[in-house]
Amino acid sequence: MNIGRLDTLVRVYRRVNTQSDFGDRAVDNSSPIVVADAWVKEIPMKSNMVDQAGSIMINKNTFEFKARYNPNLWAAGRYFIISQDSRKYWIRGVQEIGRKEGMRIFADSEQSRDL
Repeated sequence: MNIGRLDTLVRVYRRVNTQSDFGDRAVDNSSPIVVADAWVKEIPMKSNMVDQAGSIMINKNTFEFKARYNPNLWAAGRYFIISQDSRKYWIRGVQEIGRKEGMRIFADSEQSRDL
């Protein structure tokens, strides 16, 4: 992996889990915690997945990024925002490249999650 090609700065966030008086777990989206800033490379999208929700077809935009190896930073359920244009991506999963050489990050865009 050529680290010099990581050209996009992102800020990784995690959501705050809270517990109600009745013991229910809830996610507080109003105050996310900044985990760290990182450099990534966006890989061109290979395909679009289409799911059917009721009678409406929803286009799910799936994206792939490469980054340095850091299993504590890249975890499913977290999200990151690209600094240049404020696009938000939710991390679906990660895959190790080589022997701790890098990480492949699979993410959904915020636009597809709002539909």
